[in-house]
Amino acid sequence: MSKKKNTLKDLNDFLKQQAATLVSPAQLSEQIETPPPPAAEAIPVVTPQPTVEPASVVVEEVTTAKVIDAIKTLAQKEGTTTQRKLYDIILQAAESKIISTAEDKMLINTVLFLKSGDNWKDVIRDYWKNR
Repeated sequence: MSKKKNTLKDLNDFLKQQAATLVSPAQLSEQIETPPPPAAEAIPVVTPQPTVEPASVVVEEVTTAKVIDAIKTLAQKEGTTTQRKLYDIILQAAESKIISTAEDKMLINTVLFLKSGDNWKDVIRDYWKNR
């Protein structure tokens, strides 16, 4: 009798193997600095500022570096719950796209798999039924 394959587990093992062959893992004690992202990645965000005039608005740019710094700060503050929050952020970002690609669907399935544990099949099935 053949055993049913867990393709997500196989994919995860394959990606770990590929990552290990491409780059040796850095020591946790090492500080890795990321280069500043190009200015083209900046996205304007409207942030209301408390002033006398209620219609006053300040536009702040969101860059990849700012997002990474915010995630690092969150990780230091929250500790072990950061991973779940990061999954939720990825899921919301993938859902917010108007046109969904196959890669987006795979990303959503992967995040749901990582979040749900042993009952991942039911969670993924319910997610796509409700979508």
